[in-house]
Amino acid sequence: MAALTFYILKFNPKSDFVFNPKESISFEGETGPYIQYCYARIESIITKSKKLIDLEVNWDLINHEKELTLVKQLNYLPEILNSVKKNYTIHQIPQYLLTLCQAFNSFYSSCQVLSSEDELEKARLLLIKCVQIVISIGLDILGIDVLEQM
Repeated sequence: MAALTFYILKFNPKSDFVFNPKESISFEGETGPYIQYCYARIESIITKSKKLIDLEVNWDLINHEKELTLVKQLNYLPEILNSVKKNYTIHQIPQYLLTLCQAFNSFYSSCQVLSSEDELEKARLLLIKCVQIVISIGLDILGIDVLEQM
């Protein structure tokens, strides 16, 4: 049901779309399972770290291009939520979550989170926890449950 909900809500209600059942449940592409998998992947990374998330990190260590792109995406959340509220454009939330997850996956393929230098690892763990929280907020607004593992 979550896959169907996400699939329908990602489209502008003023435009036509053709429902594709196979596409809606895929773990690749613009789908709810892709977003849920991203959330579960972050949970797995945090669990493997066996560390508590430290809120006191050196943010100056977050300076890789992919990290900064991820931070920028996180900062768009209030703007997106205000636009959705003002313009009744709920489809912006799925689109935002897709962009955020794409930025996370790009970051994760370029930046090692675990086994980084200890202070950098703490900063990156907090960064991905922030991504996970934002995914959770977005999915909650859409009425979709997060999955700790898939």
